[in-house]
Amino acid sequence: MQQIYDGAPYVIPHSSSKQRFVLPAWLFYTIVSLTLLLYSWLQQPIYLNAAILMMAGYICVSHAYRHFLLIAFLLPSLHLFVTEDSGVSYATLLFLVALVKYVAARFNTMKLHVVGLIVMLGMIAYEWLHLFLNGQVMIVPAIRWSALFLYASLMIIDMNFKPDFKQVAHYFVAGIVLSSVCGFVMSFANASDAVTGYARFEGAGGDPNGFGMMILMAAFFLLHIYKQSQFPKPQYIYFALGLMLLGLSTLSRAYLLTAAITTVLLAGYMIVTSEHSMIRLRRKLAFAVLVFAAVFTVPAIGFITSIMERMSIGDSLQKMTGLRSMLAQQYWEVFTESTLWEMLWGKGVIGYLQQSNISVMGVLTGPHNTYLESLMAWGMCGTMLFVIYMVVLNQCQKQKVDPGHRPSFLSYLPIISTLIFLLSLQSLAKYSTYFYMTMLLMNMYYCEHANRGNAERISPSVTVRK
Repeated sequence: MQQIYDGAPYVIPHSSSKQRFVLPAWLFYTIVSLTLLLYSWLQQPIYLNAAILMMAGYICVSHAYRHFLLIAFLLPSLHLFVTEDSGVSYATLLFLVALVKYVAARFNTMKLHVVGLIVMLGMIAYEWLHLFLNGQVMIVPAIRWSALFLYASLMIIDMNFKPDFKQVAHYFVAGIVLSSVCGFVMSFANASDAVTGYARFEGAGGDPNGFGMMILMAAFFLLHIYKQSQFPKPQYIYFALGLMLLGLSTLSRAYLLTAAITTVLLAGYMIVTSEHSMIRLRRKLAFAVLVFAAVFTVPAIGFITSIMERMSIGDSLQKMTGLRSMLAQQYWEVFTESTLWEMLWGKGVIGYLQQSNISVMGVLTGPHNTYLESLMAWGMCGTMLFVIYMVVLNQCQKQKVDPGHRPSFLSYLPIISTLIFLLSLQSLAKYSTYFYMTMLLMNMYYCEHANRGNAERISPSVTVRK
């Protein structure tokens, strides 16, 4: 595969310039986190606005690599940025600002993969053709989706963009911690308004299932980083197990089933493998499980019991799956009863919801199944195009690392867990999905030695040269 823009990777020089603005990253994230916690507690827009202004300023003065770390940090808390007064998430605006800065700062240094660029533009054009041919007027949502789909894709097809995935994972885990704390604060602040029955935890993510997917993804990221480390730190294992325990608080049946399947796969592989790093992981993980079992057995059993009780509610599949089976059946009927053109072409990821006109209690509701959503939105042709797009992005990321590096079994577990979760989530219209995709691909080809050699070296401070 060919490439264009044969520029060298951009590196921020370590030498100081005459005029330079410096803000330690730890101080910036501490201030932003405290501001968002105040907003979660008091629900006063001034705190949210202050956090948004600080992050917008951070984007304007920092390197494009830092933008991706900020995005990873914000992904678990996107629901926090949606207010009743606005029709758009403020986080979306931040991401769009980051896209503009990314293109402006790296225009002369980007080295774009030709095939990746063509397939990416093909996906965007395919979606826009639905708008024009179907006479839809939802231009603004289409622009947002296209821009952020472009942004997430650029991080893979830009062959000179090689962030250290270990740092990305650290910020993602920190974002989950912040989201969890914000969720607890909001639950405590609104305790008087709490409804009776099961209290499903979702942090500041807006959806227990989606939050559970992020938690399991992050847990396997940490285990993979531990395996790849030359001098591994046991803290990664403890954090991973802590995240898995936190995931039980979502009371998500999808989380319990997905965690069980992937844990069995991991345990089976660790038993049969003779790989030294996996044997090392097996020993440390077994000890950590014993420690967690001794400390957290009672709350874990309580969560699992609640999940099992939720799974036993009702005497029909529809009630047990929270109407998901009914929605899947209705959308499948709409798809199979469509014309041949619609089955091949789809209705567009922006417009399929309105055209399908399937609602629950008067509210338009999606299929809660990404695979069915793909058929509805893009048809069979568009679904195949999206599969090709994913294959090409995989090849792009593969070319960024040492040719001798081969993905380990552990690197596939976040992908497997996500693919299982997508059976109960609709995700293609959400731009966050494509940033998860970016992290999954980076994780699959993560190698500590390769990252030390290839990652862009950037000062731990926010810097801008004038």
